[in-house]
Amino acid sequence: MNWIREENFENDMKTLVEPFLAQRMESGFFERNPGETIYYEHYKADDPKACVVICHGFTESIKKFTEPIYYMIQAGYEVWGVDHRGHGRSFRINDNPHVVHVEHFRDYERDLVYFTENLVKPASQGLPVYLYCHSMGGCIGAEVIEDNQYLFDKAVLSSPMLGLTFGRVPVPVVYAAASIIGIGERRKNPFGSDGSFNPEPDFENSAGNSRCRYEYYFKKTLNDPHLQTCSPSIQWGKQAARACRYVMSKADLVRIPVLLFQAGADTIVKNAAQDLFADWSDCELCQIPGKKHELYMMDSEDLIPYWEKIFAFWG
Repeated sequence: MNWIREENFENDMKTLVEPFLAQRMESGFFERNPGETIYYEHYKADDPKACVVICHGFTESIKKFTEPIYYMIQAGYEVWGVDHRGHGRSFRINDNPHVVHVEHFRDYERDLVYFTENLVKPASQGLPVYLYCHSMGGCIGAEVIEDNQYLFDKAVLSSPMLGLTFGRVPVPVVYAAASIIGIGERRKNPFGSDGSFNPEPDFENSAGNSRCRYEYYFKKTLNDPHLQTCSPSIQWGKQAARACRYVMSKADLVRIPVLLFQAGADTIVKNAAQDLFADWSDCELCQIPGKKHELYMMDSEDLIPYWEKIFAFWG
């Protein structure tokens, strides 16, 4: 495995990783419903032993997973991923391009199921299909494996959004407030911010653990307006809170092997909810002390064991 380390990170990404993946990538759009164009990417591997579907987090894009895809390809996995609706190059139904809006959270689930059944599975030629999810993607992925129990063979949930945190304000209070102010078209307004993209980097207050990895992707966002999503809509907040409750209520329906990574210093999602989900679903819980939310963007000394454990789990 050729690991990309901190010493020459940006140069190695641009001269080694990006050209390597460009030769293996195909992209396109699909429509589950007319006019709802969802962007996807597919990365081919030599003699693959399985396929992996990446389910990214809130305000992210498949473009944020360049380094993980590089490792997956080297490990023998063919990789697929989408930009969720309201993200990246996929369609949007609100006027502010920086605000992520969704009418129904379950549309994320339905998009992922459609994508897997109609694009990934037909091309996989009977290979196992695994799921890799981060944050919001973990909530989507958990919902998918509960409702479609054998669509995937194994799943990794990395810092999954199974419970939201709003500081000291209880979630029911936030939900009630959102219900009051989010009437009609106001439901598309930004929730808790002014809905504008900040072009100044702020690693210290980010969810990242590795400065060079944070800066590499931040430069991508500056150069690509499609990646400049930064705020939830009022409706997204309501739907996300509802989705967390729904997923937790059905955790005992999980039937496939699941590996759940928990970031010990996470301030984005509730670790207590992850503890309960791991107990109720009987999945393996791997805690990484002292790390912030984005575990797939740690420094190499922590990142390499993280990926080695994932690849051993998938086999």
